[in-house]
Amino acid sequence: MDATMENKIGMPPPYEQAIPNPAPPPSYFGNNPPPPPGLHAPPTAPRTTVITTPPTTGSRPSKLGPGPTGTTCATCNKSIVTRVDYVPNNRTHIVSAALCVLAGCCCGCFVPYCMRSCKTANHYCPQCQAFVGSYIPS
Repeated sequence: MDATMENKIGMPPPYEQAIPNPAPPPSYFGNNPPPPPGLHAPPTAPRTTVITTPPTTGSRPSKLGPGPTGTTCATCNKSIVTRVDYVPNNRTHIVSAALCVLAGCCCGCFVPYCMRSCKTANHYCPQCQAFVGSYIPS
């Protein structure tokens, strides 16, 4: 078969010689050539690395409870028993909506807003009023 016959029966054209890969670009790091004459590069300032560490949290418990908890305030560094504010969360709203649908009336939908177990407990320092942490019921 010659080349014209191969093209007529749907054969792909022959591959051409592959072009070799070009040389990689010069490195931007390492041994750079000096600048051309007449061009003066500004001197580079030495780099300074700053390493910061997070502040220590003292004897703060790893997990706060649903009620007032004894701990050390990270802001005023005093040993305290936290003040707790209970606020509604998504769980409160979902349970309320489910009770409204299941009960068929709106009387039951107010119950989750009266229960502490359906709310998030936000802990605050009674001395400096700083936020200490929160407990989200599971």
